[in-house]
Amino acid sequence: MPRTIKVFSHNDLDGFGAPYLLKAVQPTMFSETTFEIEPIGAGRIDDALAQWLRDPAASQCTDVYIMDMTPDNDYTIQQLDRYFANHWLIFDHHDSEAEMRQKYRQNVVTSSIENPSAVSIVWEWLQSQDHFDQLASARQTSLAEYVEAIRAYDTWDWQNDPDMAAEVRQMADELDQLFWFYPLDYSAAFIEQLLATDWATYRHQNELLITTLNERRSQYLKHHLKDVVEARLDGHTWAIVYANDYKSEIGHQVLKDHPDAQAAMVVSPKSISFRSNGELDVAAFAEKYFHGGGHEAAAGARIDFNLIEVGEKALVEFVRDTVENHQEEVEATNETLADTPMGAQLAKLAEQLKKQSN
Repeated sequence: MPRTIKVFSHNDLDGFGAPYLLKAVQPTMFSETTFEIEPIGAGRIDDALAQWLRDPAASQCTDVYIMDMTPDNDYTIQQLDRYFANHWLIFDHHDSEAEMRQKYRQNVVTSSIENPSAVSIVWEWLQSQDHFDQLASARQTSLAEYVEAIRAYDTWDWQNDPDMAAEVRQMADELDQLFWFYPLDYSAAFIEQLLATDWATYRHQNELLITTLNERRSQYLKHHLKDVVEARLDGHTWAIVYANDYKSEIGHQVLKDHPDAQAAMVVSPKSISFRSNGELDVAAFAEKYFHGGGHEAAAGARIDFNLIEVGEKALVEFVRDTVENHQEEVEATNETLADTPMGAQLAKLAEQLKKQSN
């Protein structure tokens, strides 16, 4: 029976990897299924579902899958139940939404591994579905390699797991760099091309680009890590830095460089990335103060102002104050000069020149 499955997923590497893993095995495992994939930003799943459910086109779908995120609102779940009964599933792993997933566990796909990500949850689920054994052995191996590298990066195991093989760490790092190199509009094409071949082949074809990205990142980190500020916030010591790229890497390095800080805050124009050394639950912090979420050691949130605009306005005020202060100093200097003998002579000379010109 033909099926059309609407898939909402986060727009990072793990969020793209999860739904496009389904498309990668579609010819073999889901030959009569169409996947309509919609990537969205963190914290937008409730609004995105509410808008989509009002669209008449939603009635053409048979199922809904939600990946790498969980609705925050019970009403959203109730609407899913109303329109799709039991034909909806959540594939998510974020600690901040564990309580909500527990409430609706009959529609939540879980994992048997200790530190899963969305793509690894999907992969484990696929292995229990019909026709998985029809995937060629080499194909299974290749996809499993991608799944583990994406999972390792998303959960930060590529840095924190001492037993992880060096080649997996390198692959995880390079995959994430490649993903963020391309604009968001090209992310889907990148993931599809990646999953269509094995990593060894893809890496060989893109070796020059990977080398260039490694060097660019090194320079970026060196430049931005010079401007870290420490501050006490909510009873904890934070290391705060501005960066619009390489946020995870910068957050990780900031904690190394500032051992007194319990957490790092990497701020970009409209979002914040949080990293912890284990002493502070940054997911709880993000949820409490910014309506964000994530994991105890790594979380994120959006801010309702543009940091760049705030900085530009601060610069305008600084320049304005500087100009006004300069003008006041000039006027004060002129007044002081007028009271001196030289000032009197200059004023007399100016008066004579004025009469001559008339």
